[in-house]
Amino acid sequence: MKGSLKKIFFILTIIIITFISVSSIYYKNKIEEEKDYRVIKVGGDLNFPPFEYIDDNGIYTGFNVDIIRAIALRGGFEVEFYPMKWEEACKKLKNGEIDVIQGMKYTMERSKYYDFSEGYLENSQSIFVMENNYEIDSYETLRGNTVAIQEGDIAINNLKGMENINIVSTKDQEEAFKKLINGEVDAIICNTLTGVNYLDKLKVRNRIKPVDMPLNYTAYSMVVKKGNSKVLGLLNKGLKEIQKNGTYEMVYRKWFGNTNDYPKWYIKNIIKVLLIGSTIFIIIILLFYLWNDMLKDEVKKHTYKLEEANESLKKKNEHIKEEKDFREWILNSIFNGIITINDEGKITFINDMALKILNLEPKEIMHEYIYNTVIKEIFSQEGNINGSGLKEYYIEDKKIYINYNINILNENNQYCNESIISFRDVTEEKLMQETIRTKDKMESLGTLLSGIAHELRNPLTSIKTYAELLPRKYENPRFREMISIDIPKEIERLNNLINDLLEYSRPRRPFKEHINLYDVIDNLLRLINDKIHEEDTKINLNIHKEAYVFIDKNHLKQVLINLILNAIECMDKEEKIIDIYSYIVEGGIMLCISDNGPGIDGKDIGKIYNPFYTTKSYGTGLGLFVSYQLLKENGVNIYIESSENVGTTFKLYFKNVGDGNNI
Repeated sequence: MKGSLKKIFFILTIIIITFISVSSIYYKNKIEEEKDYRVIKVGGDLNFPPFEYIDDNGIYTGFNVDIIRAIALRGGFEVEFYPMKWEEACKKLKNGEIDVIQGMKYTMERSKYYDFSEGYLENSQSIFVMENNYEIDSYETLRGNTVAIQEGDIAINNLKGMENINIVSTKDQEEAFKKLINGEVDAIICNTLTGVNYLDKLKVRNRIKPVDMPLNYTAYSMVVKKGNSKVLGLLNKGLKEIQKNGTYEMVYRKWFGNTNDYPKWYIKNIIKVLLIGSTIFIIIILLFYLWNDMLKDEVKKHTYKLEEANESLKKKNEHIKEEKDFREWILNSIFNGIITINDEGKITFINDMALKILNLEPKEIMHEYIYNTVIKEIFSQEGNINGSGLKEYYIEDKKIYINYNINILNENNQYCNESIISFRDVTEEKLMQETIRTKDKMESLGTLLSGIAHELRNPLTSIKTYAELLPRKYENPRFREMISIDIPKEIERLNNLINDLLEYSRPRRPFKEHINLYDVIDNLLRLINDKIHEEDTKINLNIHKEAYVFIDKNHLKQVLINLILNAIECMDKEEKIIDIYSYIVEGGIMLCISDNGPGIDGKDIGKIYNPFYTTKSYGTGLGLFVSYQLLKENGVNIYIESSENVGTTFKLYFKNVGDGNNI
C-alpha cells in the first residue's frame, strides 16, 4: 500500500513539475510577445490639423493623437509619436522603422503595402478657391487651372486622369493654402475638416470658400505594415473598446463639436424614440385622409401658379427670340463680314455684309459644310481654317483684298471647336496705300535727281572729251585703243544708271534677293551726295563689306533714302553727324541709322508711322508710313530709340534666311 502511494506521489510530482515548466515557458513567451509591443512607434503628419499637428507650444496633438492614446490606455501598452512629413511617414512604415501610421484613407493601391484597421471616421475632401473666383465651381472646371495638393494625397491620382491640369505638390496643406492666398495656384484640394481649420488659423474665412460637394468619401483608418497582424489586432481591439465605453465620442466632441459614432445605449434610446415616432406617424397617416380634400384645393392653387409660371416662361422665350433677332440685325448691320462654323464644319450663320463681299446667296452656303464652299478656298491656310491675314481673291474677274481674322469660340467656360470668321474688304485701302507709296517714291526720286545729274555728267564729259579729240588724234593707235575701251564703258555706266532709275520708279511687288548691304548704301550715298554736302553733314559708314541681307533692293533704297534725309533735315546743330553701322544679333543682322539731332518727344513716338503725321512745316508725313509698310512686306522689323537733345536711332532687323552671307 505504501509503495503504491509513493508511486502515485512521484507521478503527481512529475506532472506538477512538467505543468510548471510548460506554464513558465508559455507565460515567458507571452510576456516576451507583450514586451515586444509594450511600446508602439506611431508616425503621423506634423502639420495636418485638426487630426495631427504640432501646436504653438511645440506639443504634438490632434484628434488622431488622442484616439491612439485612448487605445493605448485600454490596451495596456505605450506609444511613441514621431511627427514627420507624410511621404516620410509612409516610407518609414514600409521599411519597418515605425509600427503604425495613425490616420490614412483606404485605397486599393495602398492596400498592397499596408493593412488597415477598422474605419473610425468617414472622411472627405473639398475644393477651396478664393472668394472672388467664379470660374471654378465644380470638379470638372478645374481643367486649365493650377491646383495645389499635398504630396502623397490620393487626389493626385484622380487629377492625373484629367487633361490640361497643372498639379503643384506641397509639403503640407498649410503651404497649399498660402500658395492659394498668394495667387500662385487657382485652387487646392485637401481634407475638408483640415481646410476649415486652416481658414480659422490663417484668418482668411472671408477670403476663401469651398466649392461643389465634398469629394472622395472614404473610411479613415490606422495602418500597419503588410502582415503585422499582432499590432493590427491590438488597434482593432482598443478601437472597439473606446467606441463601446464612450471615450471615442468624447474625443470626437472635443475636436469637432458633434458626435459621429454613438455608443450602444444611445443607439437603443434612439431606436425607442423611432418606434414611438413611427406609431405617431401611423396615427398621422390615418388623419391624413380626413383633410385630403384640403390638399386637393391646395393642388388646384399650385396648378394655377404653374400655369402662370408656364405663361411667364413663354413670354421669356419670346423675349429671348426677340433678343436673338436683334443680335442678328446688329450683325447684319455692321461693316464687317461675319461667318460662324460649328464643330462639325457646318456654316451656322453668315451676315448680309459677308454675302455682299463674297457675292453669294444664303441658299448657296447656309448649313453647308465649309469644305464644300468657297469659304475654305478663301480663308484656309495649309488646309486649316484658322489664323488671320490678308487674302487676295478674284470674284467675277475682279480682284479684291480681304483682311480676315479667325477665332475659336469659348462658350460657358467649356472648350469647343466652333469658329467665327470676321473679315472686311480692304481693296480701296490697299489701292490707297499703293498710291501713297508711289507718291512717296516720286518724292524720294526727286531728291535723287541732283545726284543722278552729277552721275550723268561724269560719263558724258569723258565721251565729249574723246569726241573733241577724235579729229586730231584718230591716227594715234594708243588713242584709238583708249577710245574703244573707255567710251563703251561710260555708255554702259549711263545705261545701268538709267535702268536703275526706271526700276526704282516702277511700282511692283517685293522681289527679294540676297544683296550686299555695303554696296547698296555706298551707291545710295553717292546719289544723294549733293544733299549731304549742301547740308554740311558728316556721314560715318561702318558696314562690313561682306554683309548680305535678303530683301527687295529698291524697297531698301526707298527706306534708306527716307531715313537718311529725315535725319539730315531734323538736325539743327552746327556739326551734323549721321552714323550708319551694322552688327550681328541672334538670328540676323541689325542695321542702325543714328543722328545727333534734337530727338523725338516721348508722346510723339507712337505716332511717327501714321500716314500724314509730320512735325515739319513742309513735310507730307508719308515717308515713315511707307517705309514701315515696305519693311513689313519684306519681313524686316524696325525699331526706334530716341532721347531729347541727344538724337534718334532707327534700327532695321534682317533675319537670316539660309543663303548668302550674313556678317
